[in-house]
Amino acid sequence: MGVDKTKKPVYKRWWFIVIAAFFILAVIGAALDDGEKPKVSKETPAVAPVDDGTKEEKMEEKNNEILVTLDVKENVEAGKVGFEGTTNLPSGTELMLSLTNDSGYNAQAKTAVNSGEFKTEQFSNKGEALETGTYSVNITMPIASVQPEDVQKVIGADLENLKGDLVKDDDFGKVVKYSKSIEIEGAEKIDHSALIKSFKEQISAYYNDINNEYDKHKKSLDLATWGEFARGFKEGTTELRNEIDQSALSQIEQIQLSPACGDLQILLTSYAASLQGRGDDEDIKRLKKQIEEAIK
Repeated sequence: MGVDKTKKPVYKRWWFIVIAAFFILAVIGAALDDGEKPKVSKETPAVAPVDDGTKEEKMEEKNNEILVTLDVKENVEAGKVGFEGTTNLPSGTELMLSLTNDSGYNAQAKTAVNSGEFKTEQFSNKGEALETGTYSVNITMPIASVQPEDVQKVIGADLENLKGDLVKDDDFGKVVKYSKSIEIEGAEKIDHSALIKSFKEQISAYYNDINNEYDKHKKSLDLATWGEFARGFKEGTTELRNEIDQSALSQIEQIQLSPACGDLQILLTSYAASLQGRGDDEDIKRLKKQIEEAIK
């Protein structure tokens, strides 16, 4: 009689149990790994700003800037004028103030800033009252390189620390410029054209006199007569030259006339040498041409 062997269910068989055990262990391990992995943030980490000092430098530059202010007032006394002004330019800053008018008057005065203020000497016409009329006042702070070292440290090597409408570009660098017009009640206005005409007529008269006297002595030189003429001629032309130099004419107008008086005196000497046979004809021609140019 044979033995009836009953087959075991699959889940009770040894190989199934082994496979199931491995599967369970794998599931547990995977669960543990997921719990230990760090979470990765998708947010971009913030980068700390790098302090390279640029912000501080810009702030320092801004603190060093000077918005230039400048004002000046005139003090007129008996036709003479002086100036007093205020500014925020540093002490020691050198300024140049010029005063001009349409009649050719042109004078300058140098001054320096002292605790925010500056002052000039009086302007006049050779010590006398200025002509009545309109004058231009111009104040210039020259380029940084001609300023004192202490001033340069404040304003910058090329005035880069100075700002505002008064800072201008010049041929040699940046400068500060200020201008205004003023009215001066002074001496009666002079008719320059009439005065110039009068001086030219007097120079022309002396020129004619010396030429006539020279012609008279060409054939026969009378030293006594010539000497007497020469003394009077020198005195007269010297007085005329002084009168021109002290007149109300502008410096440019005086320069156009005054040298002609000196040329007349040199011509006198040249004529005397010529009358004695040792003259220089070319020198005489040059002098005559200069005098004629002055009186035309």
